[in-house]
Amino acid sequence: MAKKLPPTAHAVAGAVGGAFGTLLFYPLELLRVEMQKNPSQQQDDDSENNTKDEKEPETNLECFIRLYKKQALYRGASSMVTTMLISSYITFFALEAIRRRMATLKQTSQHHNLRQVQHLQNHIKFLHYILPKSKMGSSLLASTVTGILNVFLTTPLWNGTRRIMESDPQPQACIDDEKQQQQLRRGEPNLWEMMYQIANKEGILELWHGTFSSLLLVSNPAIQYFLYEQIRVWVLGIKNRRDSSGERAPSLQLTVMEAFVFGALSKTVATVVTYPLQLGQVLIRRRKNELQDTEHIGDDQNLKEYAGMIDCLYQQFTLSGFNSLFMGMSSKLVQTVGQASFIFVTYEQMLALVGKVIEPR
Repeated sequence: MAKKLPPTAHAVAGAVGGAFGTLLFYPLELLRVEMQKNPSQQQDDDSENNTKDEKEPETNLECFIRLYKKQALYRGASSMVTTMLISSYITFFALEAIRRRMATLKQTSQHHNLRQVQHLQNHIKFLHYILPKSKMGSSLLASTVTGILNVFLTTPLWNGTRRIMESDPQPQACIDDEKQQQQLRRGEPNLWEMMYQIANKEGILELWHGTFSSLLLVSNPAIQYFLYEQIRVWVLGIKNRRDSSGERAPSLQLTVMEAFVFGALSKTVATVVTYPLQLGQVLIRRRKNELQDTEHIGDDQNLKEYAGMIDCLYQQFTLSGFNSLFMGMSSKLVQTVGQASFIFVTYEQMLALVGKVIEPR
């Protein structure tokens, strides 16, 4: 009978899948970041674009063509792949380890009946009452805890990656500082150099900027991994019952098509449910950039910073209606759902490969 693979196997498979999916869909992610910039930040430095009205918004196609002409479709890709590799490794390792630990503690508490609970040790007694009694509840709790842990550990990486993606290096002829020219000739800073620059110039706590809003979005991966795991367990259970004759070993992996479909389905549901929170995070960041621009330009616009996520979404709802809370969701779904599908496909295939490698002879 096949044994469950260790958390490290899941972590390696998930990390490879995350890196592959990110690299494949990176131009769409960069396009999304570019479209979230202010119009003044999107203007090209070429003289042929200087005649364009600066207030005219740039379309997705125009932005894609601009990046293609500048050979910048994969600008910052190495940083994004590195961040996703580390983040996916932490996520899949922690998710599997937490699930197994919770199952062990739950079994320990279930060995005692209610009359014996008062004689248990304090931590066992506590876990007896707080751990979800159902497998679905335990899976959702594990996904949530994993998401929170991942936010605190990888927020500095994501902030550094975002800075690199949002940067638009000027031509060398426009830079007078010799040190900046040398840095430009050397290329864009890598992830670790960018993180060092942020900590050195703005303070080390700036590396964890946006942690609170990211914690609100923990619901997205929690729902995604919870749904995927529930569908995965259900399908594998059906397969194993069908092969219960004993002629075949129990199946531990999904097929390529199953992983693709279930990954797309889980990500679609998670994105639709949490999209207003993602939009609010973007709008809050954009409003801060607009306020900074008005300070530099001296423009007297009646702009005020949002009081928080709830205030941002409330203003968006009152000004433009319910549909505005899902503005731009279609393009977001194309990028995230496609990426998630390939991540889970690679994850299942790598999991099968790793299982064969570490399987005892």
